[in-house]
Amino acid sequence: MERTQTTARTTAREAGITRAGFVRGAATAALALGAMTLLGCGNGSGGDAGGASSAGTQASAGADATTSGDDHLARIKKAGSITVATEGAWSPFTYHDESGELVGFDVEVAKGIASHLGVTADFREGDFDGGLTGVSQGTFDMMANGVDVTDERKNAFDFTDPYAYDHAVLVVRADNDDITSFDDLAGRTTSNSVGSTYAEMGEAYGATVLNVPTLGETMENVINGNADATINANTSVQDYLKTTGTSEVKIVATDDATTAYAIPLKKGSDNDSLRAAINDAIAAMREDGTLASISETYFGTDITKE
Repeated sequence: MERTQTTARTTAREAGITRAGFVRGAATAALALGAMTLLGCGNGSGGDAGGASSAGTQASAGADATTSGDDHLARIKKAGSITVATEGAWSPFTYHDESGELVGFDVEVAKGIASHLGVTADFREGDFDGGLTGVSQGTFDMMANGVDVTDERKNAFDFTDPYAYDHAVLVVRADNDDITSFDDLAGRTTSNSVGSTYAEMGEAYGATVLNVPTLGETMENVINGNADATINANTSVQDYLKTTGTSEVKIVATDDATTAYAIPLKKGSDNDSLRAAINDAIAAMREDGTLASISETYFGTDITKE
């Protein structure tokens, strides 16, 4: 039994780049990227280091590969802003509050990084897989959206140092006593965000995955019986249970593996100095307590320490 679980978990963690592996096909990627390009937060996200705008109003510094000899970091500083891909629909990491303002743990971390770089954060909202596709193609400078580091993703992106840690949990309807472990997913249906590693994890355990855009929809599918279960970050599930007050779903298992969240950048030497600068920003925010404070605000606990 343990060998089966370990094998499945390894397969899930090392699954292709298609939340925290990504693109399932060129058509899906093109549509997702197209949506990401068109969508943007209409409300200012507040703070001196962050804002939200339509993706069409300003090109990322990564896309402006000039012949001046400047690397990506230098181009970002010249532009005065860094484009940040994010969903805006995954509480408490990235979402809109009651006033419509873009807020969340990852939003605040991205603003802090931008501040340390001496620029503003220009948030571009869209689907998760479209965001990563945009980063890989240079459409966006970085992504802040609880992107977990996997061996396969390391082959496609240059990751910064981790800034937070989490665990995947298995959620079923409250009256479901048939599924008590990840191994019980074989032959069942799970519901997850498109392109997420949680979807890949479900497939690795033998489940058929029903793909939907948001956490709320995955939970609705479980509650309505359209899916047998969902897998997601423990922090997000706990936030969902707290904010909705629902007793219609329950957590039945927690994955032993630790999920490390980091910032993905387009792979290549052009981003060497940018990655180093972001690492410096993360280290500074960790040392001065900023990361812990942001985590306490959104999670009620410090998830920035492994």
